[in-house]
Amino acid sequence: MPIVSNKTSNNVPQIPIACGQTAWLAIVGLLLLRSCIGWHFFSEGTKKFAYDPARGKLSLNFSAEPFMRQTTGPLAGLLKNQLPNFHDWETLLAVPKQSQPLTSTEITERQEWHKQYARRRAEAKKEKQPLPIEFPEYAPYTAWANQIIDDLRPHLKSYTEIQGITNEQSAQAAELFHQQHQHLADLLDEEEESITELQHELWRLKNMQAAGGAEDIPYRQKRITAKQYETSDAANQVVGKVRNIEQELINGFRSLLTEEQQKNTMLVDNLESALVNPKQRNLHTINIGIACLVTGVGICFLLGFLTRLAALSGILFLLSVMLTQLPWNPEANITYFYYQLVECAAFFSILAFGARRLPGLDYILSGLWCRCCGNKAP
Repeated sequence: MPIVSNKTSNNVPQIPIACGQTAWLAIVGLLLLRSCIGWHFFSEGTKKFAYDPARGKLSLNFSAEPFMRQTTGPLAGLLKNQLPNFHDWETLLAVPKQSQPLTSTEITERQEWHKQYARRRAEAKKEKQPLPIEFPEYAPYTAWANQIIDDLRPHLKSYTEIQGITNEQSAQAAELFHQQHQHLADLLDEEEESITELQHELWRLKNMQAAGGAEDIPYRQKRITAKQYETSDAANQVVGKVRNIEQELINGFRSLLTEEQQKNTMLVDNLESALVNPKQRNLHTINIGIACLVTGVGICFLLGFLTRLAALSGILFLLSVMLTQLPWNPEANITYFYYQLVECAAFFSILAFGARRLPGLDYILSGLWCRCCGNKAP
C-alpha cells in the first residue's frame, strides 16, 4: 500500500487539510470574539453620551462618582481623594438614625416652628424685604443644607468682586442666589420623607454590619452588599437633585455676562476659577476619559483598527476596575468581577494572536504597507 507523503515533487512542504481547517476556525472564532467585545464596549460607551437635538450638542450622560465612592480595593484611597465631597454630604446627610414615631411634644414643637416661620415671612413681604429662608431645626437635612449655603455664599461674593462685573450684575446675581436658596429649601422639604427613610436604612445597615457572623450565615454578606448599594443609590438621587440646583446657580452666573464680557478671556477665567470646584473639574475629566476610552475600544474592535493598542487599553481598564472590587474583600461587590476577568482573557487572546491576521483595517493596511514599502524581492 503506498505511503501518502506530505511533500510535493519539488520538496515544498504541503499543509495538511486538517491544519488549514483548524486555522480558519481559529480565525473565525477570534473574529467573532473581537466583534462581540467590540459591540459590548461600543454600546456601553455610547450610553454614556446624550445628544440634544434641540441644541445640536453632545453631552455627557455618565458619572463615575457613585462607583468610585464604593471602591474597596487597594485603589480606594486614591480614587476617593479625587472626588469632590459635595458639602460633606457623607457625614452630614448620610447619617444612620432610627426612625421613630413622633411624640405629641415633638408634633407641637414642629407646628409652632412653622407658624413662627410663616409669620416672619409675612412680615418681610409686608415690608417689601427679601423673604427669609430657613431650614427647620428638626429636619434630617438641616445640617447639610446649612453647609451647602455656607459653601455657596463665597461663590456669590467672589462673583461680585470680579473686576469688570457691574453693580447691576451683582444685584442680579444676589437675586439669583436667593431664588436658588428657596429652590433648595423647597426641594429638601419635599425630600424629607425619603431622607428620613435613607437614614433609617443606614441605621439598619450599621446594625447588620455590627452583628457579625457574616461567614456563618449564608448569603449574609450579599445582603449587606445589596443594602450598601441600595442606600448609596438613594443618597445619590438626593445629592444629584441638589447638584442640579447648584449647577443652575453657576450657569445663571455665567449667563449674566454680556457678549462683550464673554470675549474678555481674563474675566471668563476669573469667573471659572471662582465658581468651579477643582475636584469637580477633575471628576468631569475622568468621566470624559472613561466614556471616550470605552467607546474608542469598541469602535477599534468593530473596525479591526489599532486592535493591539485597543486590546491593551481594554485590559488595563478592566484591571483598574477589578482592583477596586477584589473578591477576597468581604465588603466588595463581585457581581461583575468574573465576567470582567473573562473579557480580560479575551482581550489577551486577541492581543497575543496578532491584529494583522484577522480581517479588518489592520489587515488591509498591513497588506498595503508590505506591498508599497516592504521587501519586494521574491
